[in-house]
Amino acid sequence: MQNPFLNRVSDPDKSDYLTSACSVNRIRLAKLPLYGIDDEIEGLTVKEFFSVKLVIEEIKMSADVLKIDLSAVNEKKLPRILAKKLDDENSEISSEALRIITKFGNRLGLLFLALKEGVEENRKARDDWNEQHWQYWSQVSDIILVGGLANGKFGEILKERVNYIFKLKNVVPYNIFLYDNSSDVGILGCSTQISEANGVNVVMDFGQTSIKRSIVTKSGGEVVEIKNLEPYPSKYMDWEMPNEEEKLRQAKKLHKYLIRAIEDTYNTAKSTAKTEPNSEIVISIASYVVDGALNANRSGYAKLCSLGKNYAECLWWDLSGRLRKDVIVKLIHDGTAMALNFSDRKNTVCLSLGSYFGIGFPETKLIFPFNKK
Repeated sequence: MQNPFLNRVSDPDKSDYLTSACSVNRIRLAKLPLYGIDDEIEGLTVKEFFSVKLVIEEIKMSADVLKIDLSAVNEKKLPRILAKKLDDENSEISSEALRIITKFGNRLGLLFLALKEGVEENRKARDDWNEQHWQYWSQVSDIILVGGLANGKFGEILKERVNYIFKLKNVVPYNIFLYDNSSDVGILGCSTQISEANGVNVVMDFGQTSIKRSIVTKSGGEVVEIKNLEPYPSKYMDWEMPNEEEKLRQAKKLHKYLIRAIEDTYNTAKSTAKTEPNSEIVISIASYVVDGALNANRSGYAKLCSLGKNYAECLWWDLSGRLRKDVIVKLIHDGTAMALNFSDRKNTVCLSLGSYFGIGFPETKLIFPFNKK
């Protein structure tokens, strides 16, 4: 069936783009598909019962049992540390690590089962979906899980629990696929949009919590090296502003910060490779994107719409001046960027387990009409 979460355009010079209805985070489990697993999440939205932040909070509450010194570690690394605790020789520690991951695996399974079955109570709780949206999820065959929580043993346990939940209900499960190095999948997806066959390229990933920076080298049309630089922390990510003046002020701060991050990455690429990087700068961003224009209502990047209708053009203008060359800016919705790695897959959804759920569809067609070169 046609994907109801994609707006397909007849103009061959324009991209498909995701509708805001694609978000998984706003699903509310008004009725659980299975009781006796985690009944406490009934009535909650997905963002209220499954996110990296909630995993981290759970780890913090069990820090004493897990023997984790919270004062000595960056909390963003806690999920990775938790996965290592699965192999701890102390059975109390390994059992607690398994309990936490199992808890969120069960929740993931209940969510997927709810999507598969689409019972009336849950349909009524999602008023921006119609029959087509629920039917789409009922007939999806494959789900590719990416992001930090999908890595290694953490991801394997999540997958096991999803399959276990479906087995308890005697429902045919989605085929769950895990992807190696899935935390870099956005950068890899962006790399597929580099048109130059050779040379050094700047690729960025503007997330809600960090800005990933990468130097991608291509030879003969193939990516031969990806060098990940130290990420920048995401700043100025408040969603709501008291007035338009403050929104514009914060937008200017954020824009200046992003320009600096790109410029630093470009200069690092130039000095490291001892050659001028290519003109294309490919950026995935935690915002719905339509031909370079961002969604004005969602994510911490929404305020950037105050700077102009087309944010790709804003970036082009300032970067071309700062770098003293005419650049090409390609802006991609972050979920779509991840799904680009799987463009040959049919009937497939790509879900990232990051700050919140991100989503992308491999069949999305991308065209970049904004081109000032």
